[in-house]
Amino acid sequence: MEDKQLIKMHEIWFRGPHQEGEPARAAEAFARWLPGVIAARRRGPLCLEVEYDLTGICLKSIRQALQAGGFHLDAALLEKLKCALVDYTEQNQREALGLDGCNLPLQKYRPTGEAGLMRDRPADETGEQVDDPWRHYL
Repeated sequence: MEDKQLIKMHEIWFRGPHQEGEPARAAEAFARWLPGVIAARRRGPLCLEVEYDLTGICLKSIRQALQAGGFHLDAALLEKLKCALVDYTEQNQREALGLDGCNLPLQKYRPTGEAGLMRDRPADETGEQVDDPWRHYL
């Protein structure tokens, strides 16, 4: 496979604020330090363009690292479809090259917000989570 086919460039879209202000600006500095990322450029307040070597990292790993870093990625249906297509093609390319899975972020996923609340809810006798509207005040 040619080297230019292994260098990928994709946009990552954000939604919502970030504690350091504009999400794309903070993510630009964050993404540059990920192994395998060649360049990260801000394309607007909510858009980051990343250029990376597929043999070192994949888009899925970059997105997961950004999420672990506290960035809120766009979860629109069209964005999810684009990411699923890119993930599928990159996984196939990596398998064709004889590479294992992508390098994933070192930090484990910790549920926050609604996911954390759902996990912390007590279970009733059937084992299902009880929806207690007053739980979030505790």
